[in-house]
Amino acid sequence: MAHVDAGLATSDRAELPKLRSQTIDRAALILTCFSTEDPHLSLAKIASRLGVNQSSVYRYVATLQAAGLLERDERRGGYRLGLRIVELASIVLNHIPVRREAIPEMDRLREETGLLINLAVRDGGDVVHIAHSAPQGWPVWVTTPGRRAVAHCTALGKALLAHTPWQEVQAVIADQGWRPYTEKSIQSFDRLESELAEVQRRGYAIDDGERGDDSICVGAPIRDHAGQVIAAMSVSGTARRAGPRLHEELVPGIVEVASRTSIRLGYSGALGFE
Repeated sequence: MAHVDAGLATSDRAELPKLRSQTIDRAALILTCFSTEDPHLSLAKIASRLGVNQSSVYRYVATLQAAGLLERDERRGGYRLGLRIVELASIVLNHIPVRREAIPEMDRLREETGLLINLAVRDGGDVVHIAHSAPQGWPVWVTTPGRRAVAHCTALGKALLAHTPWQEVQAVIADQGWRPYTEKSIQSFDRLESELAEVQRRGYAIDDGERGDDSICVGAPIRDHAGQVIAAMSVSGTARRAGPRLHEELVPGIVEVASRTSIRLGYSGALGFE
């Protein structure tokens, strides 16, 4: 649609919704049915999720399969995302400037701390992980690019939400719900507003058991050349490994590395934390 939009006069852009194809819409929706929780789906399950009969879904699935976007799972039955998706995803990831600039800094912090370093961007009420730097032996499922998490339950997300208009934060949560992970997860607007204000003031966010019962994470925002917060970086570990080092080592470490990444992106404003 970007190419179509570029070729239209401003007065014609209101007509863009009319150009949408139901076929393309449904094909796109089929792809979004797959997730980390549901990597394999039967034809019947896809049809049920879309509210479309199986014969119609099969035609879309066959087209996606021919394009390499879906493939038949002969062992388990049903379908899974195809290798063409991996190729397209790698193109996206390799052309995200913040990812390119952040990875050397993330590797350096991983070596210094021996802990997991994450990079994420916000997508609505979630954060999407776009890079990891993990010590040897870290669980593979934790370091999957594209992994999502509820933003207000994570240090990464809170570092990003603190620089998002409050009305937008409220609207997203009203639409998607609180979706807590643990008893410590934030589940009230009063607490969230207070915590985001504190994150903005001090320059970093902490998740102490909000994403997982035995995890601690510190996240800091990353800014682009114009000063806009476009991503966040975090360091995380178990309460036993990360807890004693939280304030003296991990907080200054992640803030410094996020700041250096911002500088690599051209940001020249004041950085630091209280």
